[in-house]
Amino acid sequence: MSLAGTLAKVALGVAAAKGVSMVIARASQPTATKGPASQPRQSDPLSSVLGGKGETGGGLGSLLEQLSTAAGAGGGTGASAPAPTPGLDAVIRGPGAATKGAINKAPDEGSFAEVINQSFQRSGEPKISPTPQQDAVAGLMLSAMLQAAKCDGRIDEDEKSKILAALGDASRDEIAFVNRELSSPVNVQALVDQVPKGLENQIYAVSVLGIDLDSQKEAEYLAALSSALGIGSREVNAIHAKLGAPALFT
Repeated sequence: MSLAGTLAKVALGVAAAKGVSMVIARASQPTATKGPASQPRQSDPLSSVLGGKGETGGGLGSLLEQLSTAAGAGGGTGASAPAPTPGLDAVIRGPGAATKGAINKAPDEGSFAEVINQSFQRSGEPKISPTPQQDAVAGLMLSAMLQAAKCDGRIDEDEKSKILAALGDASRDEIAFVNRELSSPVNVQALVDQVPKGLENQIYAVSVLGIDLDSQKEAEYLAALSSALGIGSREVNAIHAKLGAPALFT
């Protein structure tokens, strides 16, 4: 199984264990903070993440692609971010993306958006085999989501067993990877040090998906992560708005 498939399974396991609804979309519920714009109610919030036809449409993969475009147009990056990774734009936006933004595909390859959407649609392995670069990005997103899920210090044995149970037929190596991530201490800087330039918004977005944002510790974690990634408060709130999550900054 690919790490893209593992990412989808773990995301669903985190949702079951932590009560996180993925695309939270709580327009009817008051929040402690107020975002830059009110969000319309979604008839099926989860469907947009799973690649269905919710009102936001396009699936998680397409949202990550949009965030990549936004970052390329001037999104901030942290001073500690590594040098740009060759071909990162093609990893996120598909082969040929550098040519006037077109998403062309090689015969057996798809865009990262397609790979991620298929993984969530199938709750596991996508039909399209991800490239090594795409799988590496999925693995980094997996690390980010699991660190976010445990940032409040509340992953107990029952929650951990639900996350591991969601892995199903994952390989021994993938199960070991998830166990390692669940056991390791929360370290914002260690995560940020692995994030290539241009991937900051996406890593932040998948971190939000691992959090229900109902505690001070979670808010502090996201604030520290966005600062380390070099994402400004206005851009953070815009990402939250796209996910239907409560705004982080007033």
